[in-house]
Amino acid sequence: MRLTVVLGVVLILGLAVLWFAGTAHAQGPHQHGAQPTQISLSSQDVLPGIAHGVTLGAAVFLAGLVAFVTLVWRPEGRVGDADQEKAIKLFCRSMWVLVALLVVAGLVELPFYAVRASGEALSLGLLREALFDTRVGQLWSERLVFGILTAAVASYASQPWRSSYWWMAALVASALLLMTLTQQSHAAAEESFLPVVADWLHVMAASLWMGGLLGFPILLIGPLRAMPIETRAELLGRAVPRFSKVATMAVMSLILTGLVAVLLHVPNFSALIDTPYGRALSIKLGLLAFLLTLGAQNLRLRGRGPFGRFVGAELILAIGIFVATGFLTSLPPADAAQQAIEETTPNSLEGIRQPPMPKSPLPPNASNTSAQSATEAASNAVVRVSGTPGTEYSGVYGAEAGGTTTVEGTLGAEPKDYEIKAKDGVSGDISAAFERTRPDTGSLKVEIVVDGEVVAEREASEERGRVTVSWSPPSEATREIP
Repeated sequence: MRLTVVLGVVLILGLAVLWFAGTAHAQGPHQHGAQPTQISLSSQDVLPGIAHGVTLGAAVFLAGLVAFVTLVWRPEGRVGDADQEKAIKLFCRSMWVLVALLVVAGLVELPFYAVRASGEALSLGLLREALFDTRVGQLWSERLVFGILTAAVASYASQPWRSSYWWMAALVASALLLMTLTQQSHAAAEESFLPVVADWLHVMAASLWMGGLLGFPILLIGPLRAMPIETRAELLGRAVPRFSKVATMAVMSLILTGLVAVLLHVPNFSALIDTPYGRALSIKLGLLAFLLTLGAQNLRLRGRGPFGRFVGAELILAIGIFVATGFLTSLPPADAAQQAIEETTPNSLEGIRQPPMPKSPLPPNASNTSAQSATEAASNAVVRVSGTPGTEYSGVYGAEAGGTTTVEGTLGAEPKDYEIKAKDGVSGDISAAFERTRPDTGSLKVEIVVDGEVVAEREASEERGRVTVSWSPPSEATREIP
């Protein structure tokens, strides 16, 4: 136990150092005289990320409880005078609590999405539009329907005279619930069958594992507490090994499907430190490693000794993992964010339009003023997103002097402009990375517009729905060349 606590403290400190070191590295000076590029998590992303993490956790725990009852508790819960049906009813009440949590998390997440996607102040009309006219709102409605359906079918199946097939029906409903999470993930934007299937298997494997992490604490604070010690020990001695077999298969699936996601969205090791997505992923992997350590310890205990305390610690770590995953879904992938960082260097992309060279030399006494004006010109800049109406997108944009902003939205008949945040009237290098958030053939074009003039542009291809673009204002030396 002491060794586990020490390892946990060391791990948490290491993850904290990794996060802040990554932030410092992203904001520190670059080589060859380049200006620092600020890639940090804005305060506008924190609460939506937490809310989405709660949504993920509620959906996965709900599906996991159904799997725990069906695969573990019902086959192994009949021991001596153990009241199996009482425990199942307690599980069903917990499922309805998770459905309520889905509703609350959605009521927090949806308004933030509406404001970020539109750039407007929150209003009832804007909220109605986000709920009925956007993919995110539609998925939230579907998620709520499947969540209620899962809890209702499980409650119906909990009656003693009901057939076991009803629990299988609850499992199918919970699998559809988890599909709504995949449809809002980065995998859906890849426009390929493999990433979508891998992500769906990933969340289903997570639900198999997390169901037991919630199921055992419910048993320990409920029916098992009133049981005789011998009956409780016998019941846990049968249920824990059975759950361990399910969890082992789930963890193997998590590793394989998680590897697919890492290969798709993390181009290199430095992206784990240089981007918010990479740092959130590093924290998730660190918590997962600690969770696996506690799980192995519980397997050895087989329900004896400090089993209850270890399961409680696992549950807390699982909640932390869901929060980190909520940020992963809300943030642009590491490959898109890192490409946007690297492309802030002038002329780093082919096919990007750069401002023309001046045709006449500047007056001798005007060089400093001209250089300042060229830099300040970028303060009146916007990132313009256009394309096929109805195309849903997400992205990150910003300037080295003003930080980055993450946005989501749906294209309409008119282009959508996002104003660049400047610091002290100067923005400096500007970059943007956007992607389509659902598989379709809609076009997506991103432009950087300075003082009404398009200075850089790029359009996503049909094969890959991701596009990055950047622009750097002319330097003083460039402006002085006759």
